[in-house]
Amino acid sequence: MKANYRRLFLWSSIGTIAVGAAVALARRPRRAATRALAWRKIPRHCQGVFLWTERFALEEKGARFYAHDRYYLQATPFRVWSVLDLNAQGVPRESGPGGTGIYHVTHSRVLENHNEEEHIQDRFYGVVSVLDAAGRSCGTNCIARGGILEIKKCLVGGSSNGIESGEVYRSRSLILNYRIDYASS
Repeated sequence: MKANYRRLFLWSSIGTIAVGAAVALARRPRRAATRALAWRKIPRHCQGVFLWTERFALEEKGARFYAHDRYYLQATPFRVWSVLDLNAQGVPRESGPGGTGIYHVTHSRVLENHNEEEHIQDRFYGVVSVLDAAGRSCGTNCIARGGILEIKKCLVGGSSNGIESGEVYRSRSLILNYRIDYASS
């Protein structure tokens, strides 16, 4: 008789645990699916790209301001080459992209309610990409509204080659809009 009570206790315990787990899973909030970004490859023949971000809060000397960033990505002849893009003879593959384009980035900030003047924050070279809300990249030299601008800084000079420095720059807020510049300067 004691063996029957032990089995009954064991199975009722397992059943209670199963019901509790099912209730806990049912109450757990569902993760909202992140929308895929509608990304666009930066055309090779463009002169540059103007990007501006959504506004964000900024504190300076105890005062709170709102600002947005502007970026001008100017096309350069510099390229980052990857060993993975080369064939066995060390020549770029026929179907390969011919290296990843490097852009000269001018980052400026506009403080709202301060005459809307642009203040240049930094200038550097880099490879451009955009991250979605989940942290996935759309690929190199792609842009998209609603993503975080990510630029892998590069060192250039002496030849048409550049190398990534290992530094990564990310924008403070999401990309609000962009404009591709095809006009010659």
